Amino acid sequence: MALAKQTFSNQKDGPIYISIEPNPECYELEPGDSLTLIYALPADGDAFEVQFVNERELVILPADTTGEPEVLVNGASAKGLSWKFKHFPA
Repeated sequence: MALAKQTFSNQKDGPIYISIEPNPECYELEPGDSLTLIYALPADGDAFEVQFVNERELVILPADTTGEPEVLVNGASAKGLSWKFKHFPA
């Protein structure tokens, strides 16, 4: 199975927040931090849709919602670094 990998980097002067839905997991990235998502690549179309809530919050909606994504923060496992927060109703 092919994998999609996407990295988001915080180049702002303060924290940004990335929510992965429908899980819903939310991560805070401090300036200079990066978050990498690894998902199964869909047969066609985009692997992710990214929606900006505002200049410091974005929501990532993966095309394949059947599995849990692998999430890395600064290249290491992000286990224990998230909290439950959902922007959009199911």
